[in-house]
Amino acid sequence: MRKISHGDILGKHWEDETVSESVPDINSGDSAAWTVLDRYRELELQLAILGHHLSAQVGLRPVDLQCFNLVHRHGPVTIGELARMLALRPATTTGIVDRLAEQGWVARDRSEVDRRTVLVRALPDHLPRLFGLLAPLGEDLSTALADLDDDALRIIADFLGHAAEATQRANARSS
Repeated sequence: MRKISHGDILGKHWEDETVSESVPDINSGDSAAWTVLDRYRELELQLAILGHHLSAQVGLRPVDLQCFNLVHRHGPVTIGELARMLALRPATTTGIVDRLAEQGWVARDRSEVDRRTVLVRALPDHLPRLFGLLAPLGEDLSTALADLDDDALRIIADFLGHAAEATQRANARSS
């Protein structure tokens, strides 16, 4: 064990944390698996940054845009289902849905099966603008995928599916 301080990171000299010598250097590696995981980390960072930019452009908070995307992709959904997907508490999710409903992004409807259940669904009004903002990214990705054969695309799709599931489990553990 060696002593690491916040000061080592911030240029000060606070000695208040101990970190194991076995902490991996995640910023360097030479295996193909490391390269894939490194690219995943970079993608995750770039998607978070893009989400911040997009949300600002459409007048939403980043978490509100994430919520809308989940409702659009998986909806209609209950607040409880949405809270699980966002890894947030239902009360927090209700506040997000309230903001989205006030701005015309989502609507609440009673379930036809159980009138006590309220479902949240995406409204289409803002989709053209949102899709317009994302069109250049979609074109870039389509261009990159065009040169790959079906086997390579299946491998990528499988990995992305596993990565999404692993990230979803990590979110569930941290909430």
